[in-house]
Amino acid sequence: MAAPKKSKSDARTISRPALLIDGSDEAFRGLIHDLMAYAHHLGACRDGFGAIIGLTGVQYEIFMIVRRFGGSADAKAGNAKAGDAKTPGISVGQVAARLHRSGAFATIEAAKLAERGLIAKRTDPADGRKVLLAMTPAGEALARSLAPYQQQINDVLFECFDRRRFEALAAMAGDMVASGDRAVALSEFLVAQVSQRPAARAA
Repeated sequence: MAAPKKSKSDARTISRPALLIDGSDEAFRGLIHDLMAYAHHLGACRDGFGAIIGLTGVQYEIFMIVRRFGGSADAKAGNAKAGDAKTPGISVGQVAARLHRSGAFATIEAAKLAERGLIAKRTDPADGRKVLLAMTPAGEALARSLAPYQQQINDVLFECFDRRRFEALAAMAGDMVASGDRAVALSEFLVAQVSQRPAARAA
């Protein structure tokens, strides 16, 4: 007996009704391809920013996270800038969480930045198990020297955005990242399941 034919719905890559146009996932797949292409462009620009100041792409990313959230290592109490505190710094664990990487990876890459004198490391007075990272004056000067290049490239990278589009994307981005975390966890779980099948092991 011939096997029953599969319906078109069996081959769809998503089942959420809101993302199906007339029952088809074609528009959704087109969106995914465009998002992946744009993600490659974002990564290439990130690597370019890093190269301009002598860093790898991921080192640049850590560098900018520390600048945004870690404050300045020479900040004085009562004279701190936005984001600074009496005890400025962002923990290695927080950096790793924002990178969506392991703490060990963030520790290794942050150490390279510290060796160059771009960020400062010190123990958190409130928790001796944590290491806090903050910008040094040299790091801040380097970041400021990069700004003109960032402006030129980002102005082109985001040239299709007006205020309405920007605010809409900004509102969605956090939710998309959270969904991405859950999707990656599910993907890793399913890959592990498939790898345990006898046919997969034999291959």
